[in-house]
Amino acid sequence: MIKLLYLHAPYTGPRMQTDFMPENVYIPYFGSLRELRGVEIGIASASGSVAMLDRMPHLTLYCIDPWRHFEGLDYEASHPQEEHEAGYQHAKLRLEPYGKRAIILRKTSDEAINDIPEGVDFVFVDGHHSYEQVSKDIANYFPKIKQGGILAGHDYLQVPDVTRAVNDVFKPNEINMGEDFTWWIYKNG
Repeated sequence: MIKLLYLHAPYTGPRMQTDFMPENVYIPYFGSLRELRGVEIGIASASGSVAMLDRMPHLTLYCIDPWRHFEGLDYEASHPQEEHEAGYQHAKLRLEPYGKRAIILRKTSDEAINDIPEGVDFVFVDGHHSYEQVSKDIANYFPKIKQGGILAGHDYLQVPDVTRAVNDVFKPNEINMGEDFTWWIYKNG
């Protein structure tokens, strides 16, 4: 059975929320004032990154995205290179105010794995949505998360390959799901 959890700011109790972002999982679990290190795979224009950095003032976030055209891949990856370049420039401008708290890695998640230190608090997977890549991101990044951390992602139950990749690794009772098809796993063992 998949557990559904709906949280909202200021996190005084559960309720349905239509704008479900990763920080809505992280803040109730970690608190908003703790020193945290996180990873976001799939940045695009950095909307999610900015939301996390704004709401978690002691977060250092590794922002991974190749901003590169890939032929024959999912919708966003197949956009023309000019659009990816514009997205990269926009993301850089949006993340610049955060200084060293926003570490931009213009690489695929496979290329960036060695740039990520051991013992991060969370990883949010929202890059390429193929079964193979989501499976690789889980296999590569789950070991980087410290005990008590969170592996999360987007598009669970919305993109069949994402659902299958998550379900092939984790037991149904380990999978939590919130609004906007966000899923997460607590690393407790």
